Amino acid sequence: MTASLLPQRPAAATAQSSSAQSSSAQSPTAQRPPARRLRRARAVVAAGLGVLAALVALALAAPLFGDPLHIDRDGISELGLPRGAGEHGYLLGTDVLGRDLLARTAYGLRTTLEFTVLANVCSVGLGTLVGLTAGFYRGVTEQVLMRTVDVFLSVPTVISGLALASVVGRSVGGIVVVVAALYWAWTARLVHGETLRLRGRPFVEAALVHGVRPRTVMARHILPNIRTLLLNIAALNGAAVVVIGSGLSYLGAGVVPPHPELGSLLNEGAQALEFAPRLLLVPLTLVVALVLSFVLVSEGVSRMVPESERRSWLKI
Repeated sequence: MTASLLPQRPAAATAQSSSAQSSSAQSPTAQRPPARRLRRARAVVAAGLGVLAALVALALAAPLFGDPLHIDRDGISELGLPRGAGEHGYLLGTDVLGRDLLARTAYGLRTTLEFTVLANVCSVGLGTLVGLTAGFYRGVTEQVLMRTVDVFLSVPTVISGLALASVVGRSVGGIVVVVAALYWAWTARLVHGETLRLRGRPFVEAALVHGVRPRTVMARHILPNIRTLLLNIAALNGAAVVVIGSGLSYLGAGVVPPHPELGSLLNEGAQALEFAPRLLLVPLTLVVALVLSFVLVSEGVSRMVPESERRSWLKI
């Protein structure tokens, strides 16, 4: 009885209040990561870019360290073993043939960075084009393109990579073709999901209603809204390219020796592990540092994005 005598709040006001609260909770300001989290994310990105910049500088300075293919008689000790670090002017020593390990490692890093950049650009570019086209036009186009993506995603990476490498040849260009063929579908799947989400937004529909060409809508309204996703994909893809490209060279299906590449240097070092472990540790350190730099950039970029947007990336 007492409760019935109390003034009741109108239902419309209650609904408006709840809707205002929900809208404020979903506002961009509310979804924006805290300032401390943003600072930490920028620090992670800066650390990754710093490591990557140092590795690029080492690769660019490779000609300063000498000829990686030069076989020096003094590079082998009297016992027929490689020179140790610092002996006879060799900063990192020599390999089993008397070649300067520092020069070979720097040139090997340059080769790895070369095919990493090329393969990453090709795979991300092709995947973005396919994902945008399928998500925007839908219909038969979407079905044909995305079923093709499913086929590529179902193929085992290592086995198909070795098979394809035997066809395209053992070279930097061959690694680029192999890696681009293996990883474009992953990019296409993620871009397709985001394009579908943005395709139904009012600003996209309004542009189409006003007669804006589809290609212009994709370039001006969809691509700018998925640039963070593309940056994250490129960073993670870079780490994967380093691993698969070096793995192909390690297995003998990549760059042809004696041209140095980090994967082939790992193979040479594994054979000399008992008496010269540094031949394995030096290129392995560079591979780990290169992969770590890409992973740090990807992690930092993802931390800058609100949780809701990151969850939408996974709805593929």
